[in-house]
Amino acid sequence: MAQPMGLTLDDVVFDEATPEQQRIALGLRAEACPAPDGFIERERHLTQHELTQSSRRQWVLYLKGYPRQIIASCEATRQKIFVSDDSAREAYGYTIRHVFTTPVWRRLGMAAYLLRYVKERMDEDSECSVFFSDSGREYYTGLGWLPYQGKQANLILLSLPQSRPLTPVESPTQFPEEGSRSRAPSFSYRPTGLVDAVTVDLLRIEDLPWLCKQDNYQLGARFKNMSPSKKTHVAFAPTYARLEWQLARAEFDAVRMTGRTIPYKGAKTANSRSWLYWAHDIPAKKLRILRIVHGAERQTAAQRIADTQVLLEAALAEAKDWGLPRVVLWNPDEDIVTGCKAVGNRNTASVKVVFDQQMGGCVPSLRWKPSEPGELGRMIEWEDNYGYCLP
Repeated sequence: MAQPMGLTLDDVVFDEATPEQQRIALGLRAEACPAPDGFIERERHLTQHELTQSSRRQWVLYLKGYPRQIIASCEATRQKIFVSDDSAREAYGYTIRHVFTTPVWRRLGMAAYLLRYVKERMDEDSECSVFFSDSGREYYTGLGWLPYQGKQANLILLSLPQSRPLTPVESPTQFPEEGSRSRAPSFSYRPTGLVDAVTVDLLRIEDLPWLCKQDNYQLGARFKNMSPSKKTHVAFAPTYARLEWQLARAEFDAVRMTGRTIPYKGAKTANSRSWLYWAHDIPAKKLRILRIVHGAERQTAAQRIADTQVLLEAALAEAKDWGLPRVVLWNPDEDIVTGCKAVGNRNTASVKVVFDQQMGGCVPSLRWKPSEPGELGRMIEWEDNYGYCLP
């Protein structure tokens, strides 16, 4: 197709994508990928999971009179959020992905035009929306999505560990109400400064629903206990559907690129006091920590640090087993930073810990729906902006 000339807004139509337009838009996006067939197969695979089956929406701009001529497209997934300002409540927010303009229609402002309409549609049934982009910070800011500066902790494997810090335990502990079904392996580890060893259990996919239920209950309770404020606090709910979708994507890439399935999805302390979820990012050669949870209400800082240390040791062992040279996690708090440093100090010859502002090249940006036209932007505190939020 030749480069279009003289395209005006009267020549385009915005609408929710039909199934045929979804297939066309997917094919156009795939053409920009190094492995188009693999991209299409993965995206179709992900549509079979709960998160996208129940919550995904897709929009397109197309040439008036020619609905198969897709000019621009994007998709977004609606998810539960926790909100606290002058009161606490549950609401919904969107995560946006795959904003794409067909190459011959670029530099005509079509993506911006698409997103202006998308904002209106999302505002009908949500409070906010978020982007994770590796470029265009000023571009998206101009459209209302404000960037959030973050921090990333990198635990880089330099060589084999100095010693084997994880000792196998013969009789793994059980989850509540899980009966006698077989469990994933458990290990014993002695954190820095503690006399008693901590037992850590690896997690299979079937272990996650119960933990996610506890996680969401605790996060919701935290928001309910926040004092009323002029600032708005928001967090995306770490639901099982959200995590399972990310893990399905990781599994697909792992099988396609290595021929291996991923049996373990995270780790927890044997007393279920703390746990984390991870996702194998095979293309980027890293293990991403999706979320670290410290569940006990009266847990001390020393306990949180010790639990973080043992859980990250388990993550490093998993990364090593997969040949992934680093473990990364977003926006660590003070106790998690201390836990990261403890891992590095204990394994000086094998692990290097680096903190930076890159967040894997992703810039998280959030837009809050104005309550009325012309409303000045309110102060938004994005809580728990961790790896599980990534679409």
